This record gives sequence, structure tokens and C-alpha cells, in this order.
Amino acid sequence: MSRLLCLVLAALIVVGMVGAQEKPKALSGGTARTASLGGGPYNPYIQDYTDVFVNPANAAMYSDLLYSDVGYNFAQYSATGQFVGWTLGLGDLALGVVVGRREGPMFAELAYGGGQFTSSDYMVNDINGYTGANFGINTQEPRVPIQVYGAFRMGLLTVGGGIYRSSWSRTDDGTGSVAQDQKVDYSNSQTGIKGGVLVELTPSFIVDGSLLFRMNSSQVEFTDKTPATPAADPSSAKYDGAGNELAINGRVFFKLSDRTTVIPMVRFSTFSYKPKQTFTLTPMPATPILTTPNDYGRTEFEVGAGINTKFDGGWVVVGASVQSIKLRNDVSSQTAFGQPITTTKYSTTAFDLPKINFGAEVELLSWLSGRFGYFKRLSNQTTTVEPPAPGTKTEQTIGGEPSFVPTLGRSALQQQLAMGLNISAGRLSIDGYMGERVLAAGSWLLSGTAQDIFGVLSLSVKFN
Repeated sequence: MSRLLCLVLAALIVVGMVGAQEKPKALSGGTARTASLGGGPYNPYIQDYTDVFVNPANAAMYSDLLYSDVGYNFAQYSATGQFVGWTLGLGDLALGVVVGRREGPMFAELAYGGGQFTSSDYMVNDINGYTGANFGINTQEPRVPIQVYGAFRMGLLTVGGGIYRSSWSRTDDGTGSVAQDQKVDYSNSQTGIKGGVLVELTPSFIVDGSLLFRMNSSQVEFTDKTPATPAADPSSAKYDGAGNELAINGRVFFKLSDRTTVIPMVRFSTFSYKPKQTFTLTPMPATPILTTPNDYGRTEFEVGAGINTKFDGGWVVVGASVQSIKLRNDVSSQTAFGQPITTTKYSTTAFDLPKINFGAEVELLSWLSGRFGYFKRLSNQTTTVEPPAPGTKTEQTIGGEPSFVPTLGRSALQQQLAMGLNISAGRLSIDGYMGERVLAAGSWLLSGTAQDIFGVLSLSVKFN
């Protein structure tokens, strides 16, 4: 299989190089590129076609492009983190669609939380606690996320917008997780909008700003069609988790010279939800069941700056920032009817000082470029527990070097140093994130050791 892959890859390169004259040049990009250039896995100090997911106005810069993350954690016929997108250029207008890219607090790989804070930024975990206890099943994450976006260039101003949607649902009516004459509906869904602008104030001063608002919903609705007594209402229960996201991103490209660009950046995002449980039971339970036992949330803030320096055959980018990521879980309880509701507030904050992004790219051949990256979070993790009075607030701070999210299947130590390759064959670009062992031991053809050359793989084809 490894020999066949090498032969196919070589054939693509030869065909692409032969047909490259007078045709569009390949456009490098994707998660494999940003991660191998010191991203976490996104690097705010470089430009890439994946910028369209943050600011849809960037679609105007990457029109007539078919692109895909082939993914990571490769199995024989599958991988994690796969998506495919297409951006069509229509003069000053660009329209695009991407299928499969997972975003937001409905997906486990995008969550920072664990233990007490697992549900703080992963909604499916909380609803599954409810459905597991009451119906003996787990719900599923939303399927086939889809984004539709567009951008329109008006001289020095480009505006863009997009819509994001994903959903999953299940209905059991007299079967599955419920008995005869009972019905239950489960659902997890997301609906979001994005907007952004690119403003060229001068040829050497460009502003990139964007806004995201997304509604995330987890719901369970149960009804019993056969009442316990004819005069009573049917038994019913409902779980309603509605979580809203808001994110603001901004950066400036300030060109000091033909070779040097300074990129200050700032971003803020917040997400919260307070699952509500309501029920009609006959008879009433002996102890209280709170309608809102938890109040969850995540807040992020980052501010930093980078500098990009070009040289003959390549470039280097160095960026540093201050970052704060806070998770919270406020837990409420009531010991008996008539007693006061008490709340214990749990929070954990990772404060990175600094967060480092370093990347370098060098042209090795006309069709081959090498990349080197370094990523590091020097962080203090502060966990706070604030019980109700007369309890005493406690706090613990531990230093560490946490990983970026999504982890791409790698630990913080494995994420620290990155290498990559770009292979351009006419219209086709192949970008790979490469492990150190491949460089040390060589590929199968050189070492006889079966191992993946690339840990993350991205592809794109430029049509015009």
C-alpha cells in the first residue's frame, strides 16, 4: 500500500507539472498547513483559506477553490476531522459551501473541559446524563454540519456572511427507550450566523474583523398517553438545554516594508447554557428535583501580536499572546421541599503567559516546500470552589503546558514541535503535517518501518 501511494503521488506530481503552464497555480492551505506552521491548530498571524471559517469575507480571496481536510487519526478507509468545501468566484462575488466541518460546544474534540467541567463546554455530555438516567440511552452529536457563505468586494471594502447548521434527532413512539403508549423525542442541533469585513484602509494597512452568533439546542420531550388516573394530566417530562455562543475576532495586517508585516490580533468568545428540567409526575417525588440544577459556561479572551518576515524562497512568522480560558459549573441543590436552594460555584481558568506561535516555510524545489513550527502554552491553571455561606472559598493554582484544542490526536508534548511539507502539482496542492519520527527514521521505502508520513493531511485544487 505504501509503494502504491508513493507511485500515485509521483504520477500526480509529474502530470501536474507537465500541465502547469498557463494554468492556475496551486493554493496551499488547510489544517495540515496551519498546524505545521506553529498553529494551535489555527495560527492567527498567517493567512490561509481556512480563514473563511472565522471571517467569511475572506472567501473573496480564495475563489474557484475546491478544498478538503482529509483528516487525522487515519484508519484504512477513514479519518477524523474530515470536511470538504468549494468556493465559486463570480466577479466581485464569491459563494461557497463546506460540509462536515465541526464547530461549537456540541463536539467532544472541541471541548477544554474535563471532570467537574466536562459539560461546561460540551452540551452532549449533560443531556446524556439526563437520558442515561431516565431512558437508558445516549444521544448523538449533530450530523453533517453544513456552512453556506458568501463575500462581495466593493472597492477597498469586502463584506461577507455565512450560515451554519447541523442537527441530529430521534423519536421513540411505543418502542425503543419507552414503553407502549409512551413517546419521547430527542434532538441536538446548531444554527449560527457569521459576518465579517476586510477593509483596506491603505495598501499597507488592512483590517480583518468578524462576528459569530450561534444557537445550540439539546432537547428531550417525553409524554405518557395513558394517564395514571383518568382525571389527571398525562405524565410528561422535558429537558431543554439552550446555549448561545458569541465570538468577536479582529486582526490588522500592517505592512512595514516589502518584507515585513506586523499583525496585532484580539479575540473574545463566550458561551453559556442552563439546562431546564420540567415534569408532571403522579405522585410527586419525595425529594425535590430542581428545574435548573446546573449553570455552565466558557469564556475566552486573547490579545497578541506577530511579525511576518519574507526572504528569498520563504518566510518566517513569530507571534506571542496572552490568553485566558475560563470554564464554570454552578451547581444548585435543595435538600427538602420548603428549604432554600443553595449553589456551589466551580470554576477553572487557564491563563497563558505567553502563548507562542512560530512558523517558517522554505521552498525546497519549484513544487516542494518544507515547513517548521513551534507551539507552546505556558499556563497557570486556577481552580476555584465557592460554596454557599458559611462555607469558605478555596483556590488552587498549578503551572503547566496544556495542549491546543482540537488536539489532532496529539498530546501537548507532541504538539510542541511541528514539521510539514507542501507538494504542488499544477492546480493541486497536498499539505501534510509530518511527525519527527518520519524525519529521523525515514519512510517505509528507506527504513522498512510501516508508519504514516503525514499525521494530518489537507488537499486543495485551484480552478481559476
